[in-house]
Amino acid sequence: MNPIEEQRLILDQLYRIVRGSCPQNFETAKCRFGYERFEDGSSSVDQQFDYVMGGNIVSAALDRNLRAPVMSLVKQLHAKMKAHTGGDWHAFTLMINKDGSVTTKFEYPEAKV
Repeated sequence: MNPIEEQRLILDQLYRIVRGSCPQNFETAKCRFGYERFEDGSSSVDQQFDYVMGGNIVSAALDRNLRAPVMSLVKQLHAKMKAHTGGDWHAFTLMINKDGSVTTKFEYPEAKV
């Protein structure tokens, strides 16, 4: 399988977790996944999830029955993207838009001058 397809499959699994955490009639949703590596080799993943329903932003937690693989998926995505492009992002946001389309935005550390 090519690297882009591997990355897409991981993003698809994260999309399913976010989508499954939304109520039936949500309008849009977004989840920001933060990824941090430490000097001792350990890492952490956090997430901030909210959705819009009836024009109101609702902050929530990802569904506890669905979210178990999030840490592993985010770590895998980071490793695959770094190996493929050299990109070393520290967070990304997955957005489900009104039309049902999905977009992602990756955040990279500021370049040190």
